[in-house]
Amino acid sequence: MDEAAFQPPPKVLDAIMADTRAIGFQNWCWPPVGALLRVMAALKPGGRLLEIGTGTGVGTCWLLDGMDTSARLFTIDINPKVQAVARSHLGADPRLTMLCEDAGAAIRRELPNTFDLIFADGGAGKHVLLDEALALLRPGGIYICDDTKPHPMWPPEHAVKIPPLMEALAARQDFRRIYIDWSSGVVVMVKLAKGVYS
Repeated sequence: MDEAAFQPPPKVLDAIMADTRAIGFQNWCWPPVGALLRVMAALKPGGRLLEIGTGTGVGTCWLLDGMDTSARLFTIDINPKVQAVARSHLGADPRLTMLCEDAGAAIRRELPNTFDLIFADGGAGKHVLLDEALALLRPGGIYICDDTKPHPMWPPEHAVKIPPLMEALAARQDFRRIYIDWSSGVVVMVKLAKGVYS
């Protein structure tokens, strides 16, 4: 089924993609992953969401499209040129806070049990500081990471990071998880309440 025909993408997506291609940025969130992000965000009305790796705002616009008016999204990227695309299209949304800084510093600064959803689309919170990022989730909080399915466009340094990541995620007994073997390869995990796991 054509996902776009089933439920159209965010209205702003085409404009963001045009600017994304214009600056030669290639690490955007794939449409099936975006559609999943939108549904996951809709599960957290009034929630506090974190996106690690704004990029040009492709994943950001999908998250915002699923959020209700009282939810809040914090998105972080260290690259001001790339994030400027997101800022130009999405910066006026009152639900959105954009931070241009090292994501590791932001993860360390936040308090545990304060987020309802984390989309880890950068190195921090995925390949480094994974445990620290997972600690930020409340019980029932959702962790999503993509780019876990081998792809011929992957640089060699990315491919070697995936097996240790998958092992680390599988070892977490305080989460329930599923690996979705489509698009770029997605892991979705939900944090359990204390006492649910052994």
